[in-house]
Amino acid sequence: MMCSPAIWWWLISLAACGLVGARPQQAAPPTAPPANSSLNDRLESLHPSDPQAYFLLGEELAAEPQTPGNLELAQRLYVLAIVLASKDESLRTIAAGSALALLDITRSEADRRALRSISSALDARFGTRDWSRSTEASVSDDVAYAAATTVGAIRAGMGALVRNELKRPEIRSLIDRFSALITGSPGQNILPTLERAAEAWPCPECRNERIVTKRHTGQVERVLCYTCGGNPGPTLTREQFIGQLRFEAQVLNSTPRSWGAQVAADLGAPLREADIAELPIRFGIDVTLAWYRGGAWVADPGQGDFGGEDALSPDPADPSP
Repeated sequence: MMCSPAIWWWLISLAACGLVGARPQQAAPPTAPPANSSLNDRLESLHPSDPQAYFLLGEELAAEPQTPGNLELAQRLYVLAIVLASKDESLRTIAAGSALALLDITRSEADRRALRSISSALDARFGTRDWSRSTEASVSDDVAYAAATTVGAIRAGMGALVRNELKRPEIRSLIDRFSALITGSPGQNILPTLERAAEAWPCPECRNERIVTKRHTGQVERVLCYTCGGNPGPTLTREQFIGQLRFEAQVLNSTPRSWGAQVAADLGAPLREADIAELPIRFGIDVTLAWYRGGAWVADPGQGDFGGEDALSPDPADPSP
């Protein structure tokens, strides 16, 4: 059948406008915001069906300067990634990797040991043959000695001599790892305190000579320094002094020789079971609040669009079945 010239021109015009021969376009699947998106946007894009996204965002936050806010949020993301990924056999490697990542930003020795065991239980490739309390990577004698002498020099008021040592990443990492031995608190970082003490000493008046010259009525006397009182260095309580000695003993000889030495090294911390269900309790995280909306962590905004009762731990305060 032949078409008239008018019809041909009409068909050509439609084709030029994309109305003839064009394939219907399908809507693109939703994707996570790019890495340069705002943090709120990226948090709101997280969904429990993709535990790896929680893990990856946690890694980015942990790699940034370790402010309390960054560390707290990274810990929450790692714990959520562990709990969510452990529900699926195909994602257990992600859960194991998240446990090791959480270990890197956790100071409590008991928690670190439990996380390493959880990681090993989830994926045998992350296992370790050593089940002693000193499960950390080996530290060279030089680094251990430098860390111990740095803390000792700051305690003695010779901070100026070791300020550069305190900036070395390997020394900072070792001190941070065992901060709890010095502070007596698993969540407290001793590095800022040591940095302030290193900047404050030696004594600005006597320069650690302990005595100063006093001229009075034509006589010259040598008296104790009015600033440091003849005892330069930061003022430490008995517990703080013992804590620093405990740290130095630990890093210089990391294998305790007796039960009493072990208690002194880990503050008598109980051995934590390698139980994923205990992790949210230990870190104070409600894993039922796995969605981020409006600046806060909330329960499922879709009222059950993910998982069911096996997906997340039920909220004990929720009377619904």
